[in-house]
Amino acid sequence: MAIGTFIENDYGTVTAKILIYNATWFELILVVFVINFLFNIKRYNLLKFNKWPVLMLHISWILIIVGAGVTRYIGYEGVMPIRENSTSNSFLSEKTYLTAVVDGEVNGEVSRKMLKDDFLFSEHTNNDFSWNYDFKGQDFTIEYIDFIENAKKRIN
Repeated sequence: MAIGTFIENDYGTVTAKILIYNATWFELILVVFVINFLFNIKRYNLLKFNKWPVLMLHISWILIIVGAGVTRYIGYEGVMPIRENSTSNSFLSEKTYLTAVVDGEVNGEVSRKMLKDDFLFSEHTNNDFSWNYDFKGQDFTIEYIDFIENAKKRIN
């Protein structure tokens, strides 16, 4: 987590999420921690009254990790701008969505297929992805070329 903090500070939140926080190996480490805390409660017999402070510490770590898991898989991240003296019922998701629309003609009939998925992109990571789909019997692939952070249109 400390390395993730330094990566986030130097390269941005999205890079830290890609490399550390959303990685499967990081989630496995957290699961191992929870299992270790549970076995330590049993191993050191922390259910005795005189060991309750240590038991509370173990339980608090377990609750923090389980809460993080619930937030990760059930919760939403985003920004909700609320002006003073007003209410709001919508927010801007922190996810970046990529949408592709494929148009074609099959047997004289115009067809459209819409593809949509969420991704995390960063200049500092390998953002490889490809979509392989079938459109009315015709296979096609959409592949990633490059990502430029904070790109702006301008005339040189």
